[in-house]
Amino acid sequence: MYIYFLLPLIGFVGMFAGGFWGVGCGWLIVPTMLIFGFTPNEAVGVGLLQMFPSIVMSVTKDIKSLDWSKNSVASKLVIPLGFGAFLLAFSGKIVNRFFYERFGSIALLIIFCVFMVTLGSIVLFGKTTEYETNIPSISNKQSLIAFFIGMIVGIFSSVMGVGGAIFFRPTLANIFKVPEVITSKCIRVLLLITTFTGGMYYTFADWHPDWTIITMSLVIAIGGMIGFPLGIKVHNTVLKNGYEKYVNKSFAVITFIVLINTILNIFGFIIFSRYLMITIAVLLFISINLFKSYTDKHKKLFVK
Repeated sequence: MYIYFLLPLIGFVGMFAGGFWGVGCGWLIVPTMLIFGFTPNEAVGVGLLQMFPSIVMSVTKDIKSLDWSKNSVASKLVIPLGFGAFLLAFSGKIVNRFFYERFGSIALLIIFCVFMVTLGSIVLFGKTTEYETNIPSISNKQSLIAFFIGMIVGIFSSVMGVGGAIFFRPTLANIFKVPEVITSKCIRVLLLITTFTGGMYYTFADWHPDWTIITMSLVIAIGGMIGFPLGIKVHNTVLKNGYEKYVNKSFAVITFIVLINTILNIFGFIIFSRYLMITIAVLLFISINLFKSYTDKHKKLFVK
């Protein structure tokens, strides 16, 4: 019964970081569920599905605040990215089985590691647009590119069991140069789409509801519904204090956390990696709040 007290706390800590960067927290929820003896299928399903009730209220506000006019960033990028991901989100099981039978699970994990290193490097060293006034003009060609990127993300995220937002953030911020204040809102909208789609896939994988996944998702979401909006609040405060670029660059931390977890699993340090993820999550929670306090005391003055 103690898990019903610990899981909401895990949900709070994980979704706090999720709210700060606009991403999910499967990297924390999945290993935690495995520690408590749940199956991998249940762990991944809960990791995805718990995000829907945790973020739906916050994302509803984002949807209303975004510009959805014909040539806006939301219309030209969010819709094609989300639609592309949705179309192929259910193909993961087939692709996963193909690669597993041909190359084995280690090959999949190595490919994933290479992808995470590339993603983290793009976030760290890629150029971004810093202020909201620098909103890019998105062409029809770029919208088409966004659609194909969405399809790739839909396949990859469902194969590896990770949320699509971890790929969408660098896509918007580093490839399409969308300012952080708009990127964060767009990512949260896309997060709602990808996590709900993926969560439903695992919950109804056998054509009937998996009540374990549903119940545990709701338990974790008790903490997530508090942590996610609180993380958004801290995120917005840091942006107002003039640290937009730092928020974007710091997202590389998440990519390397996922990378470390994967490498440890490849070399057989499975139990250690699970407890390490919980430790990292607590340290991350403390670090974000310390960073927020720092920006409060050292606000940057600039003209937008």
